[in-house]
Amino acid sequence: MKTIQLISILLLSTLLFMTETGIAQDKKDTKEIEVLFSVPIDCPSCQKKLEAKLPYEKGVKDLKIDLEKQTVWFLYSPKKTTKENLVKALDKLGYKAKEIAPVKEKIVAKEKK
Repeated sequence: MKTIQLISILLLSTLLFMTETGIAQDKKDTKEIEVLFSVPIDCPSCQKKLEAKLPYEKGVKDLKIDLEKQTVWFLYSPKKTTKENLVKALDKLGYKAKEIAPVKEKIVAKEKK
């Protein structure tokens, strides 16, 4: 009888542990948003200035600056920042930004380390 109870407890513990692990992995999935701004940048030093400062804005995951098209593309976490905060960051650096592309949301699954 005690053996059956011990096996039952062991099976329940294993099942509970596996369920908790699955829930934890689901929480690692995060939503990230892409946004494209038109920004009046016209020289390589302007681009370098933005590349030096903007990646350190809270929530910015990725950044691409196109000097020819005068655009700045961001991938950011909506839990940590907003489009308005990104516009303010650009404004603080002396560049007026205007959104030119619709928002794209995507779910990014983070790898478990």
